[in-house]
Amino acid sequence: MNIIKQIPNAFTLGNLTCGVLAIHCIQKEAYEVAVGLVFLAAVLDFFDGFLARLLKADGPLGKELDSLADLVTFGVAPSFMLYALSHQIHTWHRFAFIALAVFSAYRLAKFNIDTRQSQSFIGVPTPITGIMVMSWAMVDQDNISRLIFDSSIGFVLFCALISYLLVSEIPLPSLKLKKGPIKQYSQHLFLLGVGFVSMFVFGWLCIPIFYTLYVLSSILINFATKKTT
Repeated sequence: MNIIKQIPNAFTLGNLTCGVLAIHCIQKEAYEVAVGLVFLAAVLDFFDGFLARLLKADGPLGKELDSLADLVTFGVAPSFMLYALSHQIHTWHRFAFIALAVFSAYRLAKFNIDTRQSQSFIGVPTPITGIMVMSWAMVDQDNISRLIFDSSIGFVLFCALISYLLVSEIPLPSLKLKKGPIKQYSQHLFLLGVGFVSMFVFGWLCIPIFYTLYVLSSILINFATKKTT
């Protein structure tokens, strides 16, 4: 076994470890720690792919391992967070939290065999969705969060929407930077600018705002592109 080429897998397993610990922290109501662990996992998730390409260690094992880790960290852990945040709901509607884990699993399996998603995405990526869900634990209680997590209808609709977007046919750009003209990064720059400003104005709510604009801007760009062709 080449130890050097196992380094990317070690980062992936670190991602998985963070996800398992995040679930434990959610059960202990240590929400801030859980959010921190998922953000750390996102960093590890970025670098495992980067290191795999750098060390020429990318292969089917790393790809499958990455999906399994992402399912736990960005699918199952955020599902537990949804359940925790909806503690004011005392009806069967609360079990809508399961949808996120189920659709995350389907999306990750689909992604591994979908050759259309080598340079961009079809449907919202699981890590972005998971991070967005986790960030709600840090948002101060306001009308928006109460509308989602204290209302049976609002909670079911929220879970259904984010789950559907995971497996939808909406084309979305990869947020990873590649070589090319600056023009192709106009959407990236827009999202970066809005995210930076909203971070100071809205605090943790900037992440759900970023998620929403990422999806809506992609839909509008796709619609405009189809109209001109």
